[in-house]
Amino acid sequence: MTEKLESNKDFTVTIVGGGIGGLTLAAGLLRRNVRVQIYEAASAFAEIGLGLSIGPAAHRAMPLIDPQIREVYDSLVTTHADSPGYEAFRGTWFEIVWASGAKEGDTLMNLKALPSGQTTLRRADFLDALIGLVPQDIVHFGKRLESLVENEDGVLLSFHDGSEAHADVVVGCDGIRSKVKESMLPEESRDKQPQYSGMYAYRAVVDMEDMVEAVGDQRARVSTLYAGEGAYGISYPIMRAKKVNVGLYVLKDNWEHDTWVRPALREDLEHDASSMGRYWESLVKHMPDPSQWALFEHPHLSTFYKSRVVILGDAAHASTPHQGAGAGQAIEDAHVLAELLGDSQVLSVQHVLAAFKAYDEIRRPRSQRVVTSSKECAYLLCLCLDGVGSDESRLKATLEERLKWLWDLDIQGQAERARARMIEYMHK
Repeated sequence: MTEKLESNKDFTVTIVGGGIGGLTLAAGLLRRNVRVQIYEAASAFAEIGLGLSIGPAAHRAMPLIDPQIREVYDSLVTTHADSPGYEAFRGTWFEIVWASGAKEGDTLMNLKALPSGQTTLRRADFLDALIGLVPQDIVHFGKRLESLVENEDGVLLSFHDGSEAHADVVVGCDGIRSKVKESMLPEESRDKQPQYSGMYAYRAVVDMEDMVEAVGDQRARVSTLYAGEGAYGISYPIMRAKKVNVGLYVLKDNWEHDTWVRPALREDLEHDASSMGRYWESLVKHMPDPSQWALFEHPHLSTFYKSRVVILGDAAHASTPHQGAGAGQAIEDAHVLAELLGDSQVLSVQHVLAAFKAYDEIRRPRSQRVVTSSKECAYLLCLCLDGVGSDESRLKATLEERLKWLWDLDIQGQAERARARMIEYMHK
């Protein structure tokens, strides 16, 4: 992708933010012959976070955006089949077990996510692969957005280094603290800052040998959710089953610290794990010095677009991680936007405005429901969701119902509904 892109469209899409959402969208637009420019705040591409898991709907969306995205993802992932003897778990998303109590260690259910099952990788590895799909001459580093203002000719972007750039249309992919969102919806953004979700987490990566010693071979090698009272645990293999990503999620009403991540005492971790049964009593001994990660989410916005500016991913609908759907929602967003902006009928900025309106109409209800559902899923796994509690049959039914809605999306049908609405708006 080194040659200059020739396009019959009279606009260029400016993407602010070079994370997974921004790069996925860029790859999809370039494949559809749409000109793109990317402005990234960092001096080089970088991804924070440990592991990444993509659910079935986003997995199906990847090749529709660009087949190369799915190819690089599948080449990097760890599955249960990477552990010899566990090939039968290939279609398993998680096994859910009782963390403590009379059924401690018993399997509540084997949650299937067919056909892909659990697929995990390091976020940084996926980002590196996506970078390879985007020509470097369209990327501008060290461009931390301060503000954007729409004028008669387009959108003026002002950066922290004093520079400016002109854009025809802008897509904000700049995360939960999005400057694009703040400039697009200044009053609403002031009233709807990211908010603490009522839960914090401990996160770590543990060597597979230590994990086997702590919890046994099957619990170490099969992705597991430990349902407990007031807290839940999670573990899943990464790096071809050489390492295991683990997390302990704890309900707490208030977060009384200035930062989102803070060092914690080992006594804090041991106390928070004390109700989680023998597996976690053993596992915490193998976790490094702990930090507490406050989990934030985004209050629902009234819109994801305004005129020439639109937001996607965490900038629009940052969610808690309890359904493993955050990155997947950004990928779904990118698929719809790429399909709309790449449509052969979309030739002008006025057409793009219709595309943004249709994207908002189709994507906002689903992605905002995911935010709500994810928070409820935390209560479900902590055995305190109203109407469910620790009732085994209700737990199973509720989990299956929620994940069916999340995973069984008609991916292309969603894009076609948005396309139909866009065409209506174009002809009004």
